[in-house]
Amino acid sequence: MLREYEDVRQHEEGFRRYFFDDWFDLYVWYDEKGGTPKGFQLVYDKYEDPHSITWTTMDGCRHNKVDDGEDRPGAMKMTPILVPDGVFEKESVRGRFEKASGSLEPSVRAFVLSGMESCPSETVSVFRASGGGRASR
Repeated sequence: MLREYEDVRQHEEGFRRYFFDDWFDLYVWYDEKGGTPKGFQLVYDKYEDPHSITWTTMDGCRHNKVDDGEDRPGAMKMTPILVPDGVFEKESVRGRFEKASGSLEPSVRAFVLSGMESCPSETVSVFRASGGGRASR
């Protein structure tokens, strides 16, 4: 079950919340504390093969692999970054999220599920803005 970490460091713009369990990390961004959600990032399979879905009201959906920066034999670890990679297994991730998110506020859960639903499962990396946008593979 996802649990909220309530002592999240805040930035000057907006407000963010962080939820986690042993398979997911979920960040939800708001325009202000108690305000309207404007996006989220859901990291899944975070210990074995981490990937993320990032969805915002302005940019739509992006699916990425987390490059942990460790694939450099004999060199220091680099900072993890997001890179386009792999097909989004939407049905599997959504099913697992539905089970893990029962403890979330219904509005947060519905917001993430709605955003996830807008992410195509057949593409390698997607950027699709609301109302058209573009997609790249």
